[in-house]
Amino acid sequence: MKCISRTCISLVLAFVLAGCSVIVPTTLPTQMEPPPISTDISTSTILPSQTPTPLASIEQPVPTLISTFTRTPLTTLEPKEAAEAIRVLLQESVDCAAPCFWGITPGQTTLEEAGDIFSHFGLPMSSTTFNGKDYSDTRYEFDNGLSIGVTLTIQKGLVDNIRIIIIPEKQKVGTRREWLAYSPETLIKRYGPPTRVGLAADWGPGPFFSMQMYYEPLDLIVEYAGDSIIPAQRGTSVVCPLAVQFDSVRLWLGENPAYPPGPDVPLDEVTPLSVDEFSQLMIGDLDDACFMFDGNAY
Repeated sequence: MKCISRTCISLVLAFVLAGCSVIVPTTLPTQMEPPPISTDISTSTILPSQTPTPLASIEQPVPTLISTFTRTPLTTLEPKEAAEAIRVLLQESVDCAAPCFWGITPGQTTLEEAGDIFSHFGLPMSSTTFNGKDYSDTRYEFDNGLSIGVTLTIQKGLVDNIRIIIIPEKQKVGTRREWLAYSPETLIKRYGPPTRVGLAADWGPGPFFSMQMYYEPLDLIVEYAGDSIIPAQRGTSVVCPLAVQFDSVRLWLGENPAYPPGPDVPLDEVTPLSVDEFSQLMIGDLDDACFMFDGNAY
């Protein structure tokens, strides 16, 4: 008997997340050249209206861990059911706690168990060996251009680490991101302030900006990047991470991640913010989540 209602989909999701991993396709890892970073750093001034309140007001709930999964065959969802299930996982914080991703935990989940999750969503999984390491990946794309891909690094039959690439949909004014579960404010509300935040920028041949949040105790790194976030000319500018169009969002989970982000400059060296002040801004009003960024430091 087919289960086609949203309630049934939720039940299926709950079952899957309780023990497996959900993965989404990604391209094979490629080495990215980091933008050149100068050590000549100066500071800028915070916007007058952006004085943050004490970070003590940020609630830092402890995420509930997913229970151990006993492997059993999973039925394959119908295409519409799979699309809805993946959409929910991208929009809501129903995932297991990092470094677990959709039920896949580095160092614990086997490739076979991960494959069961791909199969559940009707997603083909491909495997390859690159620079002496084994990788398996898959990818899913929505009609609006939003896509998510997942690459697993495999070591002795176990998932060693996970790399996720989200290509956001075209941002529309007044609508929330369809990948809200991995947006900066959601992660900060869930896990608290990052261990550190780094910013990278480059102006040749065009402007490029990335913001990297590190949760070192959780073996989690998140990078938000785009080509239209800062002005075309080097200088001091205002950055509003919650209101801009990102071109890509990348996540790394697990120890010793494959192809991690390139070099960056610490947040407090190119903005007037500490990590705690930055975190407070990100969980506040979306329109006020802006800060001065010193592009002359690069």
